[in-house]
Amino acid sequence: MNCLHRLMVSHHDHLADWLSEGKPGSFQAFLDAHDPDFSLVTVPGELLDLAALRSGLSRGGGSRPGLRIRISDMTHLIPGVCQFREQHEVDNRVVDMRIVTAVVRDGRVLGLQETARPVAED
Repeated sequence: MNCLHRLMVSHHDHLADWLSEGKPGSFQAFLDAHDPDFSLVTVPGELLDLAALRSGLSRGGGSRPGLRIRISDMTHLIPGVCQFREQHEVDNRVVDMRIVTAVVRDGRVLGLQETARPVAED
């Protein structure tokens, strides 16, 4: 696992810890992983900056008990840019899946674009 892959796994582990258990330290670590010029294009197509992301997630602590976020199938497109599958699981059941393109600058997440993927029904 290279440093970009480790960063994405750690980044999403902090987010999952915040959403599942409401750990304030995890929320701060998640926010600290972002570049001040961060932007996110969400699955529905909203464009969020870091302040909007912070505001939107600040009340989400503990809102998704048991959430795990798995990162897999990472492809490095160019230095600092990767694409991967992000899979959300609750009780070992996949509840959400997306393809994410991430841009990293100086070890911090500068940009993310999320595209929804259908979750297979059992």
